[in-house]
Amino acid sequence: MSEQTPASQLWQVPDGDLAAIVMAREEKLRTAYAEMLAAVGEAEQRGLGKSLGFKDTSAFLTDALRISRREARQRIDHAAAMMPSSSLTGVPQHPPLAATGGALTAGDINTEHVQAITAIFQACPAGIPAEQREEDEQILVDLARQAGPEAVRKACRRLHAIWDQDTAPPEDKDREQANPSRRLNITHRRDGSIRFNGELDPETAETLDGLLGPLAKPHKNPDTGEHDSRTAAERNGDALAEIIAIAARCDELATQGGERAVMIVSVTLAELEDRARHAFLDVPGVSNVDGLRRLACEAKVVPAIFGNKAAPLYVGDASRFATPAQRRYLAVRDAGCAFPGCTRGPKWTTPHHVVAWSVDKRSDVDNLVLLCARHHRMVHHTPWEVRMNGHLPEFIPPPWIDRERKPMRNLAHAPPPRHQQAA
Repeated sequence: MSEQTPASQLWQVPDGDLAAIVMAREEKLRTAYAEMLAAVGEAEQRGLGKSLGFKDTSAFLTDALRISRREARQRIDHAAAMMPSSSLTGVPQHPPLAATGGALTAGDINTEHVQAITAIFQACPAGIPAEQREEDEQILVDLARQAGPEAVRKACRRLHAIWDQDTAPPEDKDREQANPSRRLNITHRRDGSIRFNGELDPETAETLDGLLGPLAKPHKNPDTGEHDSRTAAERNGDALAEIIAIAARCDELATQGGERAVMIVSVTLAELEDRARHAFLDVPGVSNVDGLRRLACEAKVVPAIFGNKAAPLYVGDASRFATPAQRRYLAVRDAGCAFPGCTRGPKWTTPHHVVAWSVDKRSDVDNLVLLCARHHRMVHHTPWEVRMNGHLPEFIPPPWIDRERKPMRNLAHAPPPRHQQAA
């Protein structure tokens, strides 16, 4: 049997041959779409629609092919992005996404891949140089050759974050990191229930997804074997209720602040030598190295370096993380977030290394300070600085707050001495 086997005889085809036929016919669909785009591109360049009495090429395709206007517009966009066009001299012009067009023509990628790649490059900032655009396109095409459209879309989102980081003014980057967009609107009902809506920044959203995922999975009734009849929204609601209940009864948060998940950052030897930031940006919710550095304060970090053929050259440990005893000491010493004026208690904080652990590998209490999430961001992403004076932390404000930048300590957790009150 061959790929030309008629539909009426496919039932006779062995499994292996049938799989080969499916692959071959999928390749034909892809190459046929490339051929269609070549014709659509030529029609658009000629103005074929208007010459035939239509408003434009999109109107011609919609009427003649009986497709939606959205589909017609998409094909025109795909053709413009990937298919060579002719100049007045008849010489083919290089298309913006030549690599994507070549992969489609070869039958290596499908229309969903094409849509993901063309859509992201339509949103590419003008400040990205042509050489970088070509390199980034090739990365996405190589991924599309071995992964599904969802993986490509995820890579596109990560790529867009990199572009934004490359082109955004420095002050915008710091402002976004220091003040992430978070909002929660709560409406209390008469019966005591609440209705709410809001939004979370990417990092917090990834954390919530990670918490909801295991708890919101459908499950069978262990007694009857019946499948879960709850809707996805109901399962998410039950999962959120369970998360709230767990947080409410977690007494150890008062001294230990909870323990975040282990974060494994895998970097090849070549990436390590080249200081390739893309290796770090694969961490969900993190769009730059500064964000990763801050997140590392809150998670166990297990460094791993791999050589050729994925052979592990070095796998470190997680000893950088504060011990429970150290957390109890910090809870007594700092009484909560140590940032000047902050009233957050210990359970809302995480230990921050005053001198980065990567610099001197010190995790003793004289190199740790408790910070809430908001002020943790400020220390990492604004000119605020923290240092140790003896055994106590102090903070140095930015020059626009204090030109002399005098060190400050948090007095919000304890009242001043009696003689100062009297004064």
